[in-house]
Amino acid sequence: MQPRIRSHAVVRIDKTAYYMHSPPVRKLTRFAADDDVWSSSFLASVVIQSNISDGCSLPADVEQHLTQQGTSNIFFALADPENPGLPEGPYFLNHGSLHQAYRLYPDTSGAFIVATVPEPSQDGFRSLDAAAYGEEHPSSLSVAVPSRLYYTKTDTKPFAGLRVAIKDIMDLKGLKTGASSRAYTSLYPARSETAETVQRLIDLGFVVVGKLKSTQFADSEWPTCDWVDYHGPFNPKGDGYLTTSGSSAGSASAVASYKWLDFALGTDTLGSIRAPAAAQGVFGMRPSQGATALRGLIPYSTKFDTIGGFARTAREFRLLAQALYGSGPPKEAAATRKPTKLLYPVDFWTVSHRQSQEVFDEFIRRLETFLGVERTVISIGRLWNKTSSNGATSLTGYLEHAFEWAANPDQWSGFLRDFVEDYETQRGVPPALNPQLRFKRDYLPTVTASQQAEAVERLDAFREWFYENVMPPSQDDGYSESIMVLPWTDGVPVYRDTYKHGPQQFTGRGFFFYNIGPYIEAPEMIVPVRPTHYISKHTGRVEELPAAVSLMGSKGSDIMLAELSAREPLLYMCVSARVGLRSRVLGSPSGSLSATSSNTRMQWPPMWGDLQA
Repeated sequence: MQPRIRSHAVVRIDKTAYYMHSPPVRKLTRFAADDDVWSSSFLASVVIQSNISDGCSLPADVEQHLTQQGTSNIFFALADPENPGLPEGPYFLNHGSLHQAYRLYPDTSGAFIVATVPEPSQDGFRSLDAAAYGEEHPSSLSVAVPSRLYYTKTDTKPFAGLRVAIKDIMDLKGLKTGASSRAYTSLYPARSETAETVQRLIDLGFVVVGKLKSTQFADSEWPTCDWVDYHGPFNPKGDGYLTTSGSSAGSASAVASYKWLDFALGTDTLGSIRAPAAAQGVFGMRPSQGATALRGLIPYSTKFDTIGGFARTAREFRLLAQALYGSGPPKEAAATRKPTKLLYPVDFWTVSHRQSQEVFDEFIRRLETFLGVERTVISIGRLWNKTSSNGATSLTGYLEHAFEWAANPDQWSGFLRDFVEDYETQRGVPPALNPQLRFKRDYLPTVTASQQAEAVERLDAFREWFYENVMPPSQDDGYSESIMVLPWTDGVPVYRDTYKHGPQQFTGRGFFFYNIGPYIEAPEMIVPVRPTHYISKHTGRVEELPAAVSLMGSKGSDIMLAELSAREPLLYMCVSARVGLRSRVLGSPSGSLSATSSNTRMQWPPMWGDLQA
């Protein structure tokens, strides 16, 4: 008895290809090279679509090639030029109908919270209810990806077929938004609309394949001790047991782990794209405030929330940036112009880990050569004391409570309070929350309106001062005259299995290097550089540790930064190439930063590796 489901291949040829004989064979070769879903097994039966109306037969050499590939059936179908029919690629035949093929991949890093497939009848999505790796990867989801051969780039869909997964605080029509909270997931129904920024990507041709794990409500959590409702994803770098950082932990993990996924979306409020990207050695950008729409996003604070993305290479990230932030002739022209000043703030340089600083210096020297400028050494703290009308107070003192007071009331009034009240009303008990959120539930209502107003006023004053004294505003076309380089790793491994003295109670108090971008509403791009090394407590061997810097421009220079990082002279220095390993880790184990001025009191944050939102 023949099976009901059979594999088929659809190939389209025109008259020219038909008479040239070889293009159909070349197409099949291209299928194998371009697509990870394609397999020669689909050549068991071949459907050839052609615009030849007077009948056709295959040339002998083509037919011989298909026979050698195991083809037993060849069907011909007339293609209408106005309606070209089925896209080329692999299909399954079931009860007389052809169905597109998906390949299932195991989520071995635990980055996904749900895999998705389109639900055409509802113009939305549904969860993938399938598993293929139960014994080999017993706790892994299976993620389905469609053949890349189905998609053709057009003027309206220039990114057709590129695969993306999104952080699970963004809405996707037909699915629940869970934000790593079992209580929240159980309380509210599936969303009826897709988040605006996600829909923009879909309209441009991107294919959404799933939703990714986040810390609970995109707050600050240590993996894995603070991840109570769901298990934290794995960082594939090093020995496999380094921290992922957060809160866009799953987004960075997925891009770092899986070549079959092109991009991932995350959010950054105070470091949640930048820290995971740096920790897992991928490219990521916190964009300018307001560069992406926030509708359909679980909010922390609209004063700081941004949506950005992750990619494995600078060139791939440039594509994502063009899709997210738009690109036209003015921006493209600005992107080709080089910044004329490279700011090197000694408030955060140098790092005490010697090998890390050597790697950073190598990158900065090459960046200086590429830009044709030498770094401009500055002290932001000293400059503040000299030029600000508030300079009698140190910069760290002036901004000590800026985020804590400005953002936290928004988290309470804009989201958490309503959720807690809804849950108590419907269930009669408070919702179960992870330790950080239990702390926040009690802490957030204590921040007063007057404190928030004072913090907003101080942030406005700092932003105005910064653009007048440190970095000029970008031009209308997105060109930033100056860029700033900052260190984002310290050469010290942070493990996912470290026990803490108690649950993290992070409020965002203090002023560190990662505050600058959000406070001046500017784009900041993480650039992986040559990795450093450490002796793993798990393997006992020397392992590679991701190392990264950031490049920050003035507000509006998002495309310029993405283009700068993807420029040919920079590519080779942004690759984590393996180098000869030594038998020991070089440099001091300390992760603290050296500050050159006691007035700044700037240091590596105590909660490094797991930044806020």
